[in-house]
Amino acid sequence: MFGTYGVWSKLIGDSFGSLYQAWTRAAIIFLILLPILYFTKQIVHIQKKDWKWMTIFLIFTSGTQAPIFYAFNHMDIGTATLLFFTTMLLTMYIVGFIFLKEKLSKIKIVSFLTAVAGLYFMFSFSLEKFTLLAASMAVLNGIASGGEVSISKKLTNSYSALYLTALSWLIIVPTNGLISLMIGEKQIVPSLNLVWVWQLCYTITALLAFWLIIEGLKYVEASIGGLIGLLEIIFSIGFGIIIFGEKLTPKIAIGATLILLAASLPHLKQLSENETN
Repeated sequence: MFGTYGVWSKLIGDSFGSLYQAWTRAAIIFLILLPILYFTKQIVHIQKKDWKWMTIFLIFTSGTQAPIFYAFNHMDIGTATLLFFTTMLLTMYIVGFIFLKEKLSKIKIVSFLTAVAGLYFMFSFSLEKFTLLAASMAVLNGIASGGEVSISKKLTNSYSALYLTALSWLIIVPTNGLISLMIGEKQIVPSLNLVWVWQLCYTITALLAFWLIIEGLKYVEASIGGLIGLLEIIFSIGFGIIIFGEKLTPKIAIGATLILLAASLPHLKQLSENETN
């Protein structure tokens, strides 16, 4: 799901402002989720003890949509993805070790370095190809996304993944919407055209992607979830090869192999230890 973000961003292009497309997509998602939450009785009062983590979670969430949309439309998808996923993975490691008290093991360090090497092989990286602002937006989005999904582990014991998903999109409406108005982005009335079709596709994908990752992180450590999340890149490349006829180069094959290895190393080690015991 996350691997398609670059595709939808490119298809929408400059038809929408970065903040406008973010807050309108967030509003649609929240309106979809609200009746589901109401009838399933998942809307609950936020407990006082959770306000600190909920606030941090929502602050991170506010920066997860507009920056990457800008980056995808002002630099190549490969480089933006490299910057985004590297900083997202690093952020998930940091949050996991510092705030979630996850253990920093040798296998996790090896897996992280292997993943970064795989990313570098898969995507070209040249400072001459893009502006510092676009690169900064990709990095900002990686930090925001990594912090968002990691901090959610502090909340999933008390609140459903769907409820957290709805809150995460709800906060984007006022934060991104107000800035969109302040900087003078064009506020476009929804209509039946191809751009809005891509926006709706992006909306459905984003809804499923975030709900699934929040649900999944209930069962794995944040650092391990970050490694598994890198498989999104391989799926996006696979879609490109199958649907758009893109070529599988040796560098992409090596990078994909390294990422698969990075994602599987912690689990292979645990499996080996279980068999030994």
